[in-house]
Amino acid sequence: MPVITIEFDDLNRLLAEPITPDDFRKNIPLIGADPDYIDETGAAVEFFPDRPDLCSTEGVARALRPLLGQKPGLTNYQVAKSKTHMTVDSSVLDIRPVMMSCIVHNVNLDDAAIRSLIELQEKLHLTVGRKRRKASIGVHDISDLTPPFTYSSCSKHEPAFVPLHFDMDMTPEEILTEHPKGIDYAHLLKDFDNYPILTDAEGNVASLPPIINGALTTVTADTNDILLDVTGLDEKAVETCLNIVATALVERGGELEAIELRYPSHRTTYPNLKPRVHKIDHQYLTSILGWDPGDDLLSKSFMRCGMDSSKNADVWSVSVPAYRSDLIHPIDLVEESAIGLGYETLPKVLPKSASFGSELDSRAIERKCRETMLGLGFQEVVTLTLSSKKAQYELTGRKESSVTTLSNPVNEEYNILRPSLLPCLLTLLKSNKHRELPQRVFEVGWVVRNNHNKLSLSWIEIDSKAPFSKLRDISDVICSKLKFTEAITEKSDSIFVDGRCAGFDIDNLSLVFGELHPRTLSGFELGYPAIGGEILW
Repeated sequence: MPVITIEFDDLNRLLAEPITPDDFRKNIPLIGADPDYIDETGAAVEFFPDRPDLCSTEGVARALRPLLGQKPGLTNYQVAKSKTHMTVDSSVLDIRPVMMSCIVHNVNLDDAAIRSLIELQEKLHLTVGRKRRKASIGVHDISDLTPPFTYSSCSKHEPAFVPLHFDMDMTPEEILTEHPKGIDYAHLLKDFDNYPILTDAEGNVASLPPIINGALTTVTADTNDILLDVTGLDEKAVETCLNIVATALVERGGELEAIELRYPSHRTTYPNLKPRVHKIDHQYLTSILGWDPGDDLLSKSFMRCGMDSSKNADVWSVSVPAYRSDLIHPIDLVEESAIGLGYETLPKVLPKSASFGSELDSRAIERKCRETMLGLGFQEVVTLTLSSKKAQYELTGRKESSVTTLSNPVNEEYNILRPSLLPCLLTLLKSNKHRELPQRVFEVGWVVRNNHNKLSLSWIEIDSKAPFSKLRDISDVICSKLKFTEAITEKSDSIFVDGRCAGFDIDNLSLVFGELHPRTLSGFELGYPAIGGEILW
């Protein structure tokens, strides 16, 4: 989870009334934070990853103000009409297709504000941006740029420009191989012949997304007007980052101006900071809270969390800020209301009935299986729940029946839910055939048969010699430990050799074990004999 550093002097400049360290310690958990440390000068605070809007001093101040009663209710952001535009060239759409941008005028920056801005940028890159893959943010001093702007692609060899923290011209390819940020994020562009680039009307390079900004647009304490650009692969992630950074700069006195994005197929304007309206049923809200505090207190509870609300009949309409990407389901609004009311105000009610927990039967079986197999010298593995028809049926010779198929598989290796663990273990052994023998592995987990989940235990031993007598000894121990009393008789299963396979089927319990068929071993590219078994509950 992201940890941010907060300086109290800087935080108090953003609040209507200063907050003491004790008050900060008391209130900060209510907005989803866990303090690492708090002293007289500042704090290091760990925030839950679902609140990226809190990854800066500005965001914390914005959340604390209504909670402390300094400015309750929704903040309405004024966005001036666009005076310029940015052209998104078709050449970049196959590389990094999403671009959103805006301008922030009259920002008041000092060293503390710049540190907070840089920290916010990096935390958003790490969380929402997934290490810049889904979204990356550029923050530019616009004073040396000439609008309008162009977001397009460039070759690896030109144009050359001075990247941030360097003092010499470098080509895009040189940046990716020699600049520290280029080395860190070159993998994001390695599959492309051309790279994204942001330029102004005179050809000045503002940014090589998602790698590095140009030194020309370095933000300093003297910067007043800022150009924000956010590029990426995911529209929601890009817009979330733009809204969070833009509104954070408004906390520093900034005034927003929209930019018209001219895509090849359409035109749109950002930022869109209109609040989203969520609906929640009054009865649902009060039933989860455990009491009905009345409409007035419920309305005030939303205001303490920076939202406005109104009630029509028995349905609340709650206006949520554009930067709150974490509010998705009505239960999220219940949590906000509980925070606004204060957890200490919620009624303390004893349960109507007392009950005692106990171990599920399936958990007891899993535990006993693990104890038994580990005692026999097997190593536990965990394979994927997704498998393939080829592994489960074609390579084992088993007949396909009532398989649960994915409607939109990413590839043919993962197109069904596994009906058996044995092919999954064979696939694992195929990947480890260069390891020393013997290899003894087992897995206890869930399979899907006839659209129902069933618990299963499977094991395989592969060695230069794997006699049936050894398999029978293993199976006898398993049956004894799991208290199976059913008689074992000869069985037939195409994954095993005919005449070298045994087990039983009683009600919902099935056991089969035997020597793996050479055809099966060959299909999984295994060159040694193997024995194994499978239990299905």
